[in-house]
Amino acid sequence: MKLASQVYNWMSTTLKGRYFTGIAALILFGGLLSILPLLIFVQEQREDDALMNLNEVLHMQNELIADWQDELTRDINYLSELPEASSDDKLSFYEKLELLGNNRTLFYDLFYADETGSILYNTNDDAATRKISVYDTPYFQQGMEWHTYTTGIRLIGDEDMRSVIFSAPVTNGDGRFGGILAGIVLADSIRYVVSDFAYGETGVVYLVDKSGTVLSSSSKEFPSSMKETDIFQRALKREKQTETYQSANGVESWGQYTWINQDEWVLISEVSAEEIAKPFHDTVLFMSIILLVIFILSYFFTKQLIKQMTRPIGALLEGTSIISKGNYKHRIQDHVFDRTAKEFKELFKAYNKMAEDLEHEQFLRLQAEEDMRRSHEQLRLLSLSDGLTGIGNRRFFDEELAVQLKTAALANQPLSLILIDIDFFKKYNDQYGHDAGDLALKRVACALDDIAASADLSAARYGGEEMAVLVPSSYEDGLHQLGKEIIQAVKELRIAHASSPTGWLSVSIGMASIQPTLSTPARLLIQEADKALYLSKQNGRDQATIFSGI
Repeated sequence: MKLASQVYNWMSTTLKGRYFTGIAALILFGGLLSILPLLIFVQEQREDDALMNLNEVLHMQNELIADWQDELTRDINYLSELPEASSDDKLSFYEKLELLGNNRTLFYDLFYADETGSILYNTNDDAATRKISVYDTPYFQQGMEWHTYTTGIRLIGDEDMRSVIFSAPVTNGDGRFGGILAGIVLADSIRYVVSDFAYGETGVVYLVDKSGTVLSSSSKEFPSSMKETDIFQRALKREKQTETYQSANGVESWGQYTWINQDEWVLISEVSAEEIAKPFHDTVLFMSIILLVIFILSYFFTKQLIKQMTRPIGALLEGTSIISKGNYKHRIQDHVFDRTAKEFKELFKAYNKMAEDLEHEQFLRLQAEEDMRRSHEQLRLLSLSDGLTGIGNRRFFDEELAVQLKTAALANQPLSLILIDIDFFKKYNDQYGHDAGDLALKRVACALDDIAASADLSAARYGGEEMAVLVPSSYEDGLHQLGKEIIQAVKELRIAHASSPTGWLSVSIGMASIQPTLSTPARLLIQEADKALYLSKQNGRDQATIFSGI
């Protein structure tokens, strides 16, 4: 009793127990449900077996028909190969033809045609072929190629008698083609050549010629033609028959075919689709009743099981929805834990711990993002600073120029540029060395940066010993004064330069102002400032020149 109580408690209070009970029931019912796919598989297998059996019937019927053909063909071949057949005097040969004709009553007529196709002898005096030339017929042409041949259905004589002709070549005395020996079998005589066995109770086998005419059948009663049936049309196209079709009698059927007799005849085996499907339909009906009962019972059981799970799952779904919106402070309250399975209680605790961890991680992430933003800003500033002088580099200058041009164009205000070049700097490097040259560049850049900063401007190293300052609002007197201050500041550095006419390091300055539009290229302002710088150098250096394009 105690063990039973423990088992019941486990089944009713733990998620594992509840699921175990549910799964046990589902396995019981699922085992029955699995029968349905099995039935479908069995039906498909039955259809495959039907096609295989239909093909097996075709194979056996083909062997029987082939034996029948071989027997008649052997008789014709035997006579055509007799020495008497090659003799000029064929009286003995004709006698043997008469003997075969009497013994083989299936032959309506046996005739011999010479190498011109003219029929010289018939065993049937009443035969409709006595005065016919067979030179243009397929069987005579095959004989000229030294082939035996069995025709399909042919119409002979004035009465168009339907018949099949078996033929073989005959040699003359010197071994050359001497004509053919042929036997005629009327179509009515071969209506029973197909054996009476077929696949299934409704199965039937047809022997059909290329025109669709039924020559023989395993059934006593059969249609005269299968020309309009789907299987015959597929046979003409050499396509596989993998679906049901309407038979010549209007019955939905499964069927297979095979060509025989050098593709002159087609052998068709078929069985009604209803016979193949009936066992499946009966089983499906029976199983449907069982499944309906099972479904009703499963419904009530599953409904009760789901009811016990939806409340705690709903609390979890609500919590995850709140957290997904960024509220990591949410917690599932203790009163929700009441009367839930032990596993859900553990899951709720794990959820609350996860929410607490997410809240802490969000704090750390935001802090890390702020640190990253600061680091990124520092890296950006470093990428825009010249490594030697510490002022803006060429990239900084190009970006700043683009921004200032657009701002000036939109505000309809002028923009000015000051280009500064250290005089005779190459000679300075050659005389004092590159280390001294780098130090001089740093000192000049520092002086320039101080002047620019005092005017709320930014200085940049344009390239080599050239530096630049952008001035957002341009007044020629103000620019000129700014240029003088830069020249004076460099002089006050008192950097000795023996190769300079003044004996000290000096700079030349070119200044330009333009009124830009949104389509004004940046190079226009640079070119004009560069022209002014060239004039300063041409006029003796150590001076500032303004080139105004306004």
